[in-house]
Amino acid sequence: MELHPPTPIRTLREFLTHIGVVTLGILIALGLESLADAHHRRALAAEAVDGFRHELSDNRAQVQEVLARMPKLREQILTQIAALTTAAPPGGAQPIKYPGITFNLMTTASWDTAIATQALNDIPYARAKRYAEAYGVLSLFVEEERVGFRTWQDLRIFGDDAARLTAEQRGALSEQLRRYENFTHVIDTIGKGALESLDRALQ
Repeated sequence: MELHPPTPIRTLREFLTHIGVVTLGILIALGLESLADAHHRRALAAEAVDGFRHELSDNRAQVQEVLARMPKLREQILTQIAALTTAAPPGGAQPIKYPGITFNLMTTASWDTAIATQALNDIPYARAKRYAEAYGVLSLFVEEERVGFRTWQDLRIFGDDAARLTAEQRGALSEQLRRYENFTHVIDTIGKGALESLDRALQ
């Protein structure tokens, strides 16, 4: 490649032309960079929205699954409470049938990534708000599931045989079971709210 030394600038017109060419080149470069950056941000936002829709759809199915288990769980709890009011047969055992547990972790990877990459800045406010509400209610749902799990763990301290429990212990177990039943009603309430928020977000 042949290199030529710069031509000396002799007039004001040549100087202004040179400055104009350099300025125009810089503006074009900045414009192209800005366009590339805007395209990249739009691509990130589109990818985030696609991730939200898949993630929220999966989470919605899990919420429905949890809510579907609540009636049977309540039935198990009430059956065991009723059994505790019945005296054990003399010298016999009275097995405690503990109710089951439900605990589904909801995924938020797409939401966390969108926050980290600032993709939310390029999603229309009304749409981003719907996604934020859906993830917020899901967070409450998961937190209530944790509360239920801790309550369920506390049940196990009473052992497996109600015949060995004192009247006071039976009362304490019944109270704990009622707390666990209350958890199922709270899950129903939050779960229905979560489904409504999820439906709005997935419109």
